[in-house]
Amino acid sequence: MPAPSGRTGRPLWHWLLLGGAAAAGLLVVAVLAAIIAFQLLTRGDPQSTLEDFYTSLATTDCELFMDSTTEDFRDATGLSSCPVFEEQVGGVRGIDYEVDDRINRQGYAIFEVTESYSDGGESVEVQMRYYVRRIDGQWDLDGIEVVSEGTEPIT
Repeated sequence: MPAPSGRTGRPLWHWLLLGGAAAAGLLVVAVLAAIIAFQLLTRGDPQSTLEDFYTSLATTDCELFMDSTTEDFRDATGLSSCPVFEEQVGGVRGIDYEVDDRINRQGYAIFEVTESYSDGGESVEVQMRYYVRRIDGQWDLDGIEVVSEGTEPIT
């Protein structure tokens, strides 16, 4: 029989403390993984922001318009409140659009769109460029311009 070494085993509280610290560490890692997964799954899509913008025009949905555009965009277009939006956009009907090109950059996307509508019985097509920016985890329409002949293409 071997001779006792004179060392006693570690007390039970020591193992419980180590187990509790390991469990707390695993809990922190799990919470961080859940937060990261949530952020990745709710990133949204700039294309859906553009669709929401056109839907808000077609249905005169001010809440959807406000949710899909930045404050700077609303100020620049003069559509900064629901009464103004409803007055200015209330008569807009029959706008159709087709995305011709899309460029993604870090934090924003640029769409070139052919917009068609009827004005006084006459069919009109306009080339537009939309700038959709990611702000605080949400994609919002931040800028718009008419694309004319000779305008540099987006690259």
